[in-house]
Amino acid sequence: MTAAAVLQMARDGRIDLDAAATRYLPELGTAGITVRHLLSHAAGLPLEESAEGVAGKSNLDLVRAARGRPLLFKPGTAFSYCNLCTIALAEIVERASGRSYLETARTRLGLPSGVTLRPARLADWKGRAIGYRATAPGKFERFDSWEGEAFYGAANLSITARQLAEWGSRWWQAPLARIRAAATAPAVIDGKLSGLTMGNWYCATGGRRCHYLGHHEGFHHMLYWDVNRGLAVALVSNNALAPALQQRLQRAVVAAAEGRVASARREIAAPMRGRDVAAGRFRLPDGELLSISKTGRAVAVSRRGIAYPAYPIGDGIRYLPGLDAYVSASGDGSLHWLTLYEDALARRD
Repeated sequence: MTAAAVLQMARDGRIDLDAAATRYLPELGTAGITVRHLLSHAAGLPLEESAEGVAGKSNLDLVRAARGRPLLFKPGTAFSYCNLCTIALAEIVERASGRSYLETARTRLGLPSGVTLRPARLADWKGRAIGYRATAPGKFERFDSWEGEAFYGAANLSITARQLAEWGSRWWQAPLARIRAAATAPAVIDGKLSGLTMGNWYCATGGRRCHYLGHHEGFHHMLYWDVNRGLAVALVSNNALAPALQQRLQRAVVAAAEGRVASARREIAAPMRGRDVAAGRFRLPDGELLSISKTGRAVAVSRRGIAYPAYPIGDGIRYLPGLDAYVSASGDGSLHWLTLYEDALARRD
């Protein structure tokens, strides 16, 4: 949503994507970072603080805390999923528009009127759902939002599944249809196409079917829309699913919404299995090459020349932010590659 607001304002000449981010947000204080770098998760900003460390801090507090800290890499040369980038963009939206973040989202992006930002004090947050997570097979514990969160842009939007689906349906209607081409164009990092688009969507080839998802203490959500079908799907759940079923459930929900009930049942009946991946080169059925590297415990998967960290989530499965891909090794040494749009075995090259 933040990226869409930036693209809307860029179209109207209010924001220059290739200008230094400090033109709009001097508090960032880091030369060489453009607005486009922030949108592309290619700014190299240091990783945000732990959840415990952000209590009571505003967007500006978090931006100022990053000032002067070493960059992860030269801006524009690599990918690192960056919540702080989106927080900075939300601040830029407010300054360039002269309006609050929510007001801008409602007037420019058709955000449903009932959507709000969560209050910093949980006691003031009425009528909300409570998050849970799995701790062991069949066992769960409360895993609720943190107290004192005052930042927004990358999180803390209070929205229902119905409101989320309603906003998804706006992507084939004005005013969002006017920026859909820009929002679904892949970001370019160091001359290579990123797995995330400029509007921060994951899209199938052609940009007519796109989705985005995220986790926030105890919760998981996904929004998917299909322009050709005129279909929007929202999924909101407790963050308690087994890793083997996370992507399977999302694929099943989309299949069911499209009327492919048998396919949806097959997805749920085939949880992802395997073991941790090994370093090497693997070729997908269409001939595309994936490369896996290991440095100590850190694992990265390179696709189309961009390296994406692959984080262990359990059951021998790793997750790649920036591609929304789940990977594991199959029994024959091949790589199981699972996204919302792909379910393939990549053979060792």
